[in-house]
Amino acid sequence: MRSQRPISVVVADDHALIRSALVSVLESAGDIKVVGSASHGAEAVELAHGLSPDVVILDVGMPGVDPFHAASHILQLKPETGIMFLTASDHDRSIEQALKVGALAYVVKSDSPESIPEAVRAVARGQQYFSPTAAERVRASGAEIKRRRIVGTRGASLSEREVEVLRYVGRGFAKKQIAEMLGISVKTVDKHVTSVMEKLDIHDRVELALYAVREGLISA
Repeated sequence: MRSQRPISVVVADDHALIRSALVSVLESAGDIKVVGSASHGAEAVELAHGLSPDVVILDVGMPGVDPFHAASHILQLKPETGIMFLTASDHDRSIEQALKVGALAYVVKSDSPESIPEAVRAVARGQQYFSPTAAERVRASGAEIKRRRIVGTRGASLSEREVEVLRYVGRGFAKKQIAEMLGISVKTVDKHVTSVMEKLDIHDRVELALYAVREGLISA
């Protein structure tokens, strides 16, 4: 049983200092054992194949093999291995990609270091885990996350028309201008903007613009 042995983990991050810090944080937890570390995605795949760890931690920003492709490859080779992403990015699109390839956890590096061993334990149990910053980007209760009910982010809930309106809002166009460009009424534009704000839990036009830039919907 897993309770009789440490949770085995492979850590992959292109920064040696970050890898060292991760190993320290994980092994100080007492119930986690780092069995391998990698500096890029291809190496992580090789280690996962050879070591069959319980959990593989991947950095989203690694060079070389796309980390999401690496995750998909690991799960093809070792479907019983849990995938966790650790990253500086809380972008909706990155979280969406992580969920799409079958990852169970998404931890943002700016959150508490305690989130890391907590996430590893959740993944080892087959549960989803989102650190506080990432959790703000998904619509769900803690119970839903534990039951692996999260399949998308707040951004994923936007309709095509809402994304279109968001792009124009992000570029600074007034509602009347947006209505004219889209051939709809100002009232309809207002309804779309209200819906976007509710779905994203953003209630300020400036913050909407920043969101649009962050998600790559418009350029800065």
